Amino acid sequence: MKTAQSLPLISEDDMFAALEAGALLLTINNRLAREFQDRYDFAQQSKGLAVWETPRIFPWLAWLQHGYQSLTFTEPDNRNPTLLSPLQEQSLWERVIYDSSYSGALLQVPATARTAQEAWQLWHAWCLPLQDQSLFVTEDTQAFLEWAQAFEHHCQVGHWLDHARLPGVVLQMLGTRQFPLPATVIFAGFDEYTPQQQEFLAALAKQGVMLQALASQGRPERVMRVALVDGVEEITSAAHWARGRLEDSPREKIGIIVPQLEFLRAQVVRIFDEIFHPEAVLPGREGIERAYNISLAQPLVDNSLVHTALLVLELTKGELSLVEMGALLRSPFLGEAEREFSRRALLDAYLRKTREARVSLERLFRAAVSEGMEGVVHRCPALSERLQQFKAELAQLPARQPPSGWARSFVRWLQLLGWPGERSLNSEEQQAVSAWRKGIQSFASLDGVVPSLKQSTAIRKFRRFLADILFQPESSPVPVQVMGILEAAGERFDGVWILGLHDGVWPPAPRPNPLLPVELQRHHRLPHASAERELAYARMVTARLLACAPVVIVSHPCREGDSDLRLSPLIAELPSIPPEALELALVESYGHQIQRTAMGETLADSQGPPLARGTQVEGGTALLKAQAACPFRAFAEYRLGARGLEEPSVGLAALDQGILIHSALHYLWERLEDQQTLLTCTAEELQTLVAEAAKQAIAAQMAVRPQTFTERFTAIEQERLEQLLLEWLEQDKQRDSFTVLHQEKSQPLKLGGIGLITRADRIDRLENGERVIIDYKTGRPDPHHWFGERPEEPQLPLYCIAHREPVAAVLFAQVRRGEVKYLGVTKAAESVPEVSDFTRVVEGPETWEGLLAQWSQVLHALAEEVMAGYAAVAPKDTKSCDYCALPGLCRIGELGGKITHNKNKNSGDGQL
Repeated sequence: MKTAQSLPLISEDDMFAALEAGALLLTINNRLAREFQDRYDFAQQSKGLAVWETPRIFPWLAWLQHGYQSLTFTEPDNRNPTLLSPLQEQSLWERVIYDSSYSGALLQVPATARTAQEAWQLWHAWCLPLQDQSLFVTEDTQAFLEWAQAFEHHCQVGHWLDHARLPGVVLQMLGTRQFPLPATVIFAGFDEYTPQQQEFLAALAKQGVMLQALASQGRPERVMRVALVDGVEEITSAAHWARGRLEDSPREKIGIIVPQLEFLRAQVVRIFDEIFHPEAVLPGREGIERAYNISLAQPLVDNSLVHTALLVLELTKGELSLVEMGALLRSPFLGEAEREFSRRALLDAYLRKTREARVSLERLFRAAVSEGMEGVVHRCPALSERLQQFKAELAQLPARQPPSGWARSFVRWLQLLGWPGERSLNSEEQQAVSAWRKGIQSFASLDGVVPSLKQSTAIRKFRRFLADILFQPESSPVPVQVMGILEAAGERFDGVWILGLHDGVWPPAPRPNPLLPVELQRHHRLPHASAERELAYARMVTARLLACAPVVIVSHPCREGDSDLRLSPLIAELPSIPPEALELALVESYGHQIQRTAMGETLADSQGPPLARGTQVEGGTALLKAQAACPFRAFAEYRLGARGLEEPSVGLAALDQGILIHSALHYLWERLEDQQTLLTCTAEELQTLVAEAAKQAIAAQMAVRPQTFTERFTAIEQERLEQLLLEWLEQDKQRDSFTVLHQEKSQPLKLGGIGLITRADRIDRLENGERVIIDYKTGRPDPHHWFGERPEEPQLPLYCIAHREPVAAVLFAQVRRGEVKYLGVTKAAESVPEVSDFTRVVEGPETWEGLLAQWSQVLHALAEEVMAGYAAVAPKDTKSCDYCALPGLCRIGELGGKITHNKNKNSGDGQL
């Protein structure tokens, strides 16, 4: 393998002089080409020039493409094949594999196509022999041979040329009128040359072209190795070191080289922001210019503006997940988004109330229109008008279109919903829009390669294509460059820190291409083919990195999680220093500064505005339940209207199951009316009645959650509900005679100065005229939660004191498969089977009237707290916070200790 050192070396100054004379500079990647373009421009400005000729600086592959494609413009009648775009190549490989005999056994054809394309490129770059195919004995390698032959056949039929064979085609044109050559070609950033490139270099030399390679910077002045605790300390120390050097010498160029940067990018950004730009955490400072740049681009689909566009495309299929729909509604990149921002957020909250995992386009439209509902806070007139046009456009779609047709549809759909919005876009957003439009154009170019597509296939293919596009917004040159090992090829710095060099990463483990014979790859020393090949390459790259700056620091972590790590053997011989010898310029983050300097201040303010006596409040029994659990939660939810967003659930949540049971039992007792009717029903009659009750309950829920109640799910739920209802009715047959007097009857109640509406699930009348109050539960309720100064379940005691007629029992009806039973307290022993009288459940009151008086006193006290506006952050116990959605509002986590309820409502907040 020929290396960069095989060519005559040239210094950077001499290279710039050669570029002025018309030499060609070829770099290993786009980044290095831009770097040398900037350096050359700076050199020309330093000479006092205002205008100069653009130098010929190209990445290797871009030069080949430019030279070949220029023939299309200079000689329109030439017979050269059409050069495929990367997307066209990828799509052709996918088509070849889908059409092959192996497609049925493959789970991920696109991923397999990428691997096959890589194998094809390696095959040509390393000039692998095709004569002896005896090595292709495995099913994978034989599949590749079939695919390669089919790919080549398609290219011949379509008169196409792929990038793997481009160097060979250009090689035949060298020195002709079609492909003129410069006198000098300089190579930069190449650690080694593939056999295909070596043939090219030999042909250039044969044509009389002078070949040179850019010399490395030379030996570094200082190289230090340091061991640090873990990867976080490495990144943090490197950031402090880089900031310290910039403070001393603001014009320096600093390099931070990170192996596996693709996995550590988010962590690097967080730590570098803390140290270089602590103000970035402040509101409105997200888009600030940063002093560092990360070379690793992110997929275009991760950009928020592009993500919104893709959600619009997905919406054309008829539905989105609840989370995706919320993101679309709150996106600033749709028409009238700023004008309707609050309404669309409320629309998101409204759509969540059904807790369905997916939301249809039709349901979104109905909710946004809310016809006939004036004053509905989630109505979005502008959005609904756009959605109506959007739906009309979708109704006219053909079943199949070529990619260019779908590209036009994509553009039209986005226009209808006002993408990319009406506000002015910043530089990054404008570049994202430009990248998106280029992606649309590339997709439209697939017509000759890909047959007509269905809508879902077109959207899926386009999304996958965008995921392969790396998007790196252009920005002004910055002093600190964070990059991976390969991106650092040819770079030069004033100081560089190479981190993460433990033996698990460097040298990297071999990973030969699975579609080429491993023996063939090892024999020809292909990249990643063997441990020996990786070690040799890592040594060469390490030598290059250690020479890219006068000052080089190399670090390695000692631990990762619970695992001990060893340093890479390739840096073991470097001189070691202790971490304290680095003398880092430590910079405190805003968070640390606040924690260190802030003085704790406590303001006792547990008092909200009181209510006028007699005020009718919303929430009913739930208000008193919340007040008992935590006064602040009750105030926030029922006075301020602060509620957490509903989360989607798969199947039926416990709340939905409870609604079904309530609805079905309500239907049953409307028809049965009393126990006597229940007892006289035959088994067939009861089965029919129960089936109809379950059907009616499910139908009501189906209207709210149509996507949950599929045909199969409905059948299962019907059967489950029927069995549960029959089991429960057996329980009611065991009681003394009763008549169902009321179900879900609203009853107003004045309590502690406020007005409430109570609604008991069911009230039975016994033969002696006394009442039994029942509350259905599908969980495992506990009657002990009715008692104490702050009862956890005050609903039934509240129903009891609200009822004027004598009450004989207060009961939970536990309607749970295999565990059906009544729980509660009764006035007299054995009035309800297996339910104890009150004296065995609660200590204190000696009479039933005494128990009712106790409940009345407790509930009046809670109601008086509500009327007084008492809103202390004082949960009854830790369980009170388990299902609360408001910790960010009460900031209980910042109080730093256990909170107990403060009985003295005039003393301020709950106490620590």
